[in-house]
Amino acid sequence: MIEAMSHPNRRQRGTERTQARLLDAATAVFLAHGYDDVALAEVTKRADLGTGTLYLHFRDKRALYEAVARRALAGMYERWQATVAEDDSRSERVLAMVRVAIEFLTAHPEQARLFLLDGPAVESWLVDEVAKVIATFLDGAQRELRASLIIGAALAAGRHYLRNAQQPTARVLLETTLAFCAGGLATSDKRRRKRVP
Repeated sequence: MIEAMSHPNRRQRGTERTQARLLDAATAVFLAHGYDDVALAEVTKRADLGTGTLYLHFRDKRALYEAVARRALAGMYERWQATVAEDDSRSERVLAMVRVAIEFLTAHPEQARLFLLDGPAVESWLVDEVAKVIATFLDGAQRELRASLIIGAALAAGRHYLRNAQQPTARVLLETTLAFCAGGLATSDKRRRKRVP
């Protein structure tokens, strides 16, 4: 009876290990060759797993790519959680998220290039997911729109950093993006305060 109860946990751990091997391999292969030139057989070979195993976990190359991006996003989310304090204001929490995103993009330019320039556009799904989290820290009307604009600004800053030969330093990029987003948050706060009698 005890062994039967522990079996799903063992199976789940095995599934997680297999997925991690596939994501590690996919990350390395995507970074080495770019999204378009990757064959899934190369991913499975690098992970030392069969092609059928990959399809048990991911329906196609796009789903595998999105899982790689989600794992990077999960790492950023954990970093953000570690940097915010309980007494931080809502605006400070949002700006901390922008800070973590910009720091990731400048510290990992190969991954940033994959997610922002070389692979399928992350905006089609990523911005909506992140905007929903950021929107919980905003008050007033159009919270999800304002949250999307903040994420859009961070992603645009990342693209600017990657595309320009005369790119700003990581510090200048961070300071400029934070100032821009802070200005948007301050404007929203001022409008909200004006409406309150």
